[in-house]
Amino acid sequence: MLRPVKVGEWEDIGRSRALLQRVLGELGAVELAAHVTLHADGDRQRVLVATDIGLLDYNYGATAPTEPTYELRGGLTRWPSVRGMRLQSDAQWDDNARTARSIWRLVAEEPKIELSAESTENDRASVTALLDFARACFASLDR
Repeated sequence: MLRPVKVGEWEDIGRSRALLQRVLGELGAVELAAHVTLHADGDRQRVLVATDIGLLDYNYGATAPTEPTYELRGGLTRWPSVRGMRLQSDAQWDDNARTARSIWRLVAEEPKIELSAESTENDRASVTALLDFARACFASLDR
């Protein structure tokens, strides 16, 4: 099994990386795994970080469309307060192309989470990152 992806290893997250690492350091939390969703506009991100003390849920983006300042805003949900977390999957086989693909979804009711990743024969990186994050969350929920 591969080790989970952490904040410092996510590509294309820019300045939010330093802010997130600062938050983790100030909090004194041990990072277990992270998942970053980059929005289509390229300027906004949702960052979820599984830690030893709970689930960090942050949004990062410009304070206003024309402003040169960015903010990281969010909070910590203690593991006992995370509700309804589940992992779902769909898999398909195409007889004509002789290829398989799968779609994985990690959802939770509290905090509201809807993550998904698709795996193809040639690209499994996004699914691996999602499943590593899910494993870290479920292991923490079971404690």
